[in-house]
Amino acid sequence: MKQRQIIAQLQEMLARASSEKTRQWWEKYLKGVIPFQGIGIPEIRNIVASWREQTGLAQMPENDQLRVALALFEEAVAEDKLAGVLFLQYYLYDKFPCRELIGKYETLFSRNLIFDWNTCDWFCVRVLGPTIARYKEPAARAISSWRNATNVWQARSSVVPFVKVASEERYYPYIEAACTTLIRRDERFAKTAVGWLLRDVSKHNRGFVRVFMDNRIKHFSIESAKNAMKYFEKKEREQYLRLLKGAPPEPTENPGVRVDGIHLGIF
Repeated sequence: MKQRQIIAQLQEMLARASSEKTRQWWEKYLKGVIPFQGIGIPEIRNIVASWREQTGLAQMPENDQLRVALALFEEAVAEDKLAGVLFLQYYLYDKFPCRELIGKYETLFSRNLIFDWNTCDWFCVRVLGPTIARYKEPAARAISSWRNATNVWQARSSVVPFVKVASEERYYPYIEAACTTLIRRDERFAKTAVGWLLRDVSKHNRGFVRVFMDNRIKHFSIESAKNAMKYFEKKEREQYLRLLKGAPPEPTENPGVRVDGIHLGIF
């Protein structure tokens, strides 16, 4: 069976599972940036598993499977791209040398095959995050270097995957480098990536997040700052927001709080 036939069979299976109500909800939520069929991630995952067996794809060489998985990103509909994400996550992301995989993933961005936040974030969480966890520093170094990409979705992908390893301090230099670059960018989805990752880092090392925000608070948006501080105490959140808005902070004697950029306790 040829690649085009294999993909067409998947598309037929997805179409049978589609929901008009779900399609309309997702297209409205993403403001029409990408068309949907209306299928949830669990359903797509089950369909991909059945499809691999029914088409004989599961018995094909892994290189051929990888070509099909990446080809799904070329399709116009969101669920086809998400099927590619799930195919990579469950069957392929750990079957090839790290450098080879990263090079192929870069092509998805250079060809503008990932161009919406939904596909981008699922790719980050389900493929790139596990790639970092599997291949360690070589993957972290390569993915973090995407921070300098002109393409905002590739740049966002230099940050979001580190949510998977937010508890591991060995990755903090890569996290700091990527977040420093993205928080200085003007795009909303660059800044929100930083807020998301720092929120998860704060569950394990709030001091790292405090120092990062102390040195770069002027570059945060209100949205990204609130997300980064989700697990901070209310008083401390208010202090940072006042600094961000340009108002003088209220004096406090609480330990661990900064006033005028000076830390008043131990963290």
